[in-house]
Amino acid sequence: MYSSGCIPRWHVDHEVPMLRGFIISPDQTLRKGLEARIAESGHVLALRTFERYMTVEEIERLQRAHSPQVLFLDIASDPEMLAVAAQLTRLLPGIQITALHHQCDPGLLMKLMHAAVRELLFPPFAKELYLETIARLMNVARESADSNDSTNLVFAFLPAKAGSGCSTLAMNTAVAMTRALDSKVLLADFDVNCGIARFLLKLSNAFSIQDALERVGDIDDVMWNEIVCSAGPLDVLASGPIQRAFAPATGAVRRLVEAGRRRYQAVCFDLSGNLEDYSIEALQECRRILLVVQPELAAVYLAREKVRFLRVLDLEDRVAVVLNRWHRSSPLSIADMESIIGLPVDFTVSESHDAIYKALLAGSAVEAGSDFGKELSKLAVALSDSPREKNEVTPKRRMVEYFSLLPARYTIFPK
Repeated sequence: MYSSGCIPRWHVDHEVPMLRGFIISPDQTLRKGLEARIAESGHVLALRTFERYMTVEEIERLQRAHSPQVLFLDIASDPEMLAVAAQLTRLLPGIQITALHHQCDPGLLMKLMHAAVRELLFPPFAKELYLETIARLMNVARESADSNDSTNLVFAFLPAKAGSGCSTLAMNTAVAMTRALDSKVLLADFDVNCGIARFLLKLSNAFSIQDALERVGDIDDVMWNEIVCSAGPLDVLASGPIQRAFAPATGAVRRLVEAGRRRYQAVCFDLSGNLEDYSIEALQECRRILLVVQPELAAVYLAREKVRFLRVLDLEDRVAVVLNRWHRSSPLSIADMESIIGLPVDFTVSESHDAIYKALLAGSAVEAGSDFGKELSKLAVALSDSPREKNEVTPKRRMVEYFSLLPARYTIFPK
């Protein structure tokens, strides 16, 4: 830590090939200098760079959603950030704080020690010092990897428009995820007044997600097993009776998500699309937001408006557009929809009326061997970072390559 002068031999532990990190620095010199060193030397995947300081609560949400292993925090632009760094080391033991400053002097090192911040980087970000720091961070990340008992695989399915098939997609993708992860998965039906997960799977349970949110502070394993409904490896927090005004207590959604993180390999939310306060709280906990849209103008228009809204919440980078019920004869091409929405279409799902209707009558998920089942299996693998895929010796693939091949593009617009 805080190396200067003679630099000891560094070693990068290859069991942690890339550190996931965030950079928070309003100072362009520090920010650009570190980004350049990362780009040149590697070993760090900079998930996000922020040019403004963030609250502790915002950083906590980012940590839960993305599980970064390191936070590069500028303490030069605002001396108060040293106290924030100390607070973060207590609240978020799973993330390592690396301070950024313009200089390294004994007084600063003493302050960092009192704040329990063990690493410091400063211009010109010398390569050997940088690599030595990264090696220590990697070794700590490797040692703590096995002790992490909370998943960051939390996903939200958000319909662009009612009737887009979002709930069917959410339920079947969650089931496909149980296969990809070979583990139990939780589906939480947050569409409290129009949720259909209970109906799709023919579940019978007197309790609901409303009960879970009301009692979240008292839930133990026994109560949890009573509230959830099981459909094979999928556990469901189903919505209950229609309530005119449903407003869970502040923080209840976050606490419910934490309970799910500790018990499951992955958690999926089926949201109403109305962007209620509790839905926004759920979105802020997610690693990925799957915006489900079908190829018709009203749905595409509403998808654009929701992307704009999520941009204001600083959530746009988590959005993946899923084009549901896609067919080659659609009057809107994928290029048309992308230009309207302002984001690329990441995944397409074809129309599968027969397979879905057959599953509905049986009260089960769509057969894994059907075309629809195969498409959602690809999506589940891409989202869950399936260990089955990781063990294969193949070149690293971009997320979009797991998705269905996009059909030929047609347009109704003049060229």
